[in-house]
Amino acid sequence: MRNHEPRHSRERSPQRSGVPVRYGILSDIHSNLEALETALDAVKEVDILVSPGDVVGYGPNPNECCDLIREKNAVIVLGNHDAAVVGSMSLDWFNPFAGDAAEWTQRRLTPANRAFLEGLPLIHRSEHFVMVHAALSLPEQFDYITSAWEAGPTFAEMQAETLCLIGHTHLAEFYTQRIGELGSDQISMAAGGSIELRPEFRYVVNCGSVGQPRDYNPNLSIGIYDTESRIVDIRRLDYPVGVVQEKMRAEGLPEPLWRRLEFGV
Repeated sequence: MRNHEPRHSRERSPQRSGVPVRYGILSDIHSNLEALETALDAVKEVDILVSPGDVVGYGPNPNECCDLIREKNAVIVLGNHDAAVVGSMSLDWFNPFAGDAAEWTQRRLTPANRAFLEGLPLIHRSEHFVMVHAALSLPEQFDYITSAWEAGPTFAEMQAETLCLIGHTHLAEFYTQRIGELGSDQISMAAGGSIELRPEFRYVVNCGSVGQPRDYNPNLSIGIYDTESRIVDIRRLDYPVGVVQEKMRAEGLPEPLWRRLEFGV
């Protein structure tokens, strides 16, 4: 990854401070157009669309996914695959299959979508949450959070926020820490469900992946956060996996990348 200061953004929204907002959370889309279209249909009634990153990578429709997410005026942070395809992260960090897919994407990305990805911030803060692709500590390094111990530095970096939205692992789960304490708990949401945000706790929430689920559930995963009820709903939805697999096969993308879609691994 090139050395640079993390870019931050603040929410540009017509919502007034203190007014309830419903957010649709779509992370790790990974150029999977069929999954994205299904996800967008499920969140069409939300006020604001947000994404913890990785719009591209792996899948066969990078430009279509970028175009669609831009059309929706989504608030998005930079993912590691987004960074790789625009050259701000070395492909040496990727396994050979992911690297091949990133190079394939680089060759097909339009100038407009390249500029769009280049302009994404690493961190986004709003009155309701902070959002980052991976760990909030050193976000440019894209460290994974897969355990309560690994969530610790992110909790430590949270300012006044009590909710941090992340992606990166493709696992639907959340971490909770009582305010004033150091320990935290890890809870899987692989089957979907609701997370009630209690005022005495802070939360790191991963709503899972739209385009490449890896929690042994092949259904795409999305989140809806209602700031009035303070509930995050994680929903798993069926989509035409076979259509995406055939596209990937036809484009010559690595076989393990499209085989894994039907198993959610």
